[in-house]
Amino acid sequence: MQRHRRRGRRRPSEESGATQEEDGADDGATDDGGAASDDGGASDGGGDTGQDGAASEALPEDADLATEELPISAEQAIDIATETVGGGDLVQIEIDHDDRTWEWELELVADGTQHELDIDATTGEVTEHDTDDDDDQDPVVDVTSPMAYADAIEIALGEQPGRVSGWELDSDDGRIRYQVDIERSEGGGDVDVEVDVETGEVRIDD
Repeated sequence: MQRHRRRGRRRPSEESGATQEEDGADDGATDDGGAASDDGGASDGGGDTGQDGAASEALPEDADLATEELPISAEQAIDIATETVGGGDLVQIEIDHDDRTWEWELELVADGTQHELDIDATTGEVTEHDTDDDDDQDPVVDVTSPMAYADAIEIALGEQPGRVSGWELDSDDGRIRYQVDIERSEGGGDVDVEVDVETGEVRIDD
């Protein structure tokens, strides 16, 4: 399977607007996150009022995800997405900077429907929610098992030092792997380091 969710390939759905209106509101995505796993502080803090300035402060575009924490973690983003969809299985998650803000991109499958969600990694707001028929039947992924994303980043940096500018967890031909985006420290450009979650095998894609 090739990666089927890239920026610019989002598929519109008839219910996208309604979902964004419900879940992107202050009492939608942020409250969902809080109900799921103490996301309320981070999510609500990212709003206009900002209850917790430290937690809600946006990371700069050149932040290193190996050493700096986003206000909305991967686990919190998954909780928000799951609450928004009303359940479902995670088949892909990605974090990167979209020239405006750090953003989580997730795919969940629920009852034969594929849900693609964008979540602001600073505020926890669901900024986009599209749906489509699930015809890929991708395997379910987990950011904690059998390999946590922090461990995948550590392995990737052991092979290729530099700044972690993003990462993704999904599957390729049934093989679940992390793809860690690294900006080489010696100024040699960007490189993608793939880490197999089962074997720990590493492949570098220049």
